[in-house]
Amino acid sequence: MTSAYSKGHRPGLITILFALVVIACLAWSAYWFIARSVISQGIDDWIEEQRVLGFEVDYASRELSGFPFRFVLDLEDPSYGMPAAGAEWRADALQIVMQPWNYNHAIARAPGRHKVQLSARQDDSVQAVLGPRSAMSLRWDSVGIRQVSMALDEFSVQLAGDPAMEVDAFEFHLRPAPGVPEMLQLETHWQEVRLPGAPPDDMAFLGPVIGPSILRAELDQGVPAFAETGGDLIAVAVALRNGGELRVPQIMVEWGPAHLGGRLNLAAPDNQVAGSIGVRIEKADELRAALRADGQMTEELGIYIDALEAASANGGFLPLPIRNDGIYFLGNRVAEIPFDDYMALASES
Repeated sequence: MTSAYSKGHRPGLITILFALVVIACLAWSAYWFIARSVISQGIDDWIEEQRVLGFEVDYASRELSGFPFRFVLDLEDPSYGMPAAGAEWRADALQIVMQPWNYNHAIARAPGRHKVQLSARQDDSVQAVLGPRSAMSLRWDSVGIRQVSMALDEFSVQLAGDPAMEVDAFEFHLRPAPGVPEMLQLETHWQEVRLPGAPPDDMAFLGPVIGPSILRAELDQGVPAFAETGGDLIAVAVALRNGGELRVPQIMVEWGPAHLGGRLNLAAPDNQVAGSIGVRIEKADELRAALRADGQMTEELGIYIDALEAASANGGFLPLPIRNDGIYFLGNRVAEIPFDDYMALASES
């Protein structure tokens, strides 16, 4: 009985399942092509809006593909800018990828040459060449951009026809802190920066290569501050004015014989900047030898390096107080930074 019942109903069940799969595939296909049409119309609308504002948007060819699980926008020879003001961006190619179930996240890939013109004068031109595995990730919501990530396997930047600066393995990440939406986190690092020429005379002993290097930072009240200022760097001072704190738990810079690390805490109670920066050194003997060979070792520099070396033992840091007008060491100002001017600008914003 059981066997006969199963044999009699199995083809019907298989037919139903097959029909459901076919219906699901047809529904998904219809959704994908409808969404593709909406996205394409949205691109056209955005281009028209930009042109009304005085910007020029152009490309040699445009294709929107990726069926069934992605939307892939490919542009050849895209350009964007306001040529009348001399501001323009051009690239060999641009690809933007988005998933059909997430319209708040896009990944852009742009291998090839990029040219940025900042004014009508040719000497303000910037040319960048990105490596073949370069990519940028953007996440946003109804308020604005929430996260920016960039990974460049290699790139070079040339200013106004001067020799190019080259960078290997560069990454940049800017995002709200998980669970703390008002806090802004930054992380950037690179393997190597090759300067286009020798550093200035008093820094020539360091050489033309910087890296590997890393910077990690977090800014309380950073997200609303950047929204208030439209992304201007004065946002750091605005965040401090609003009761936030800037914390840099890790800085690492290797530049020739200089192997330095650091950390930073900065706040502005009552609009008076106060904090400290911790500095450490590795391979102090290498730096001393390079300074002597270059004829730059002085008694004062020797005191600084000795103090750094002693404080760096067992993973320590030499603390340097920060006040409104700069950074101090043993009561002397060693770096002049007009923090009070930035706070005044923040109060005006």
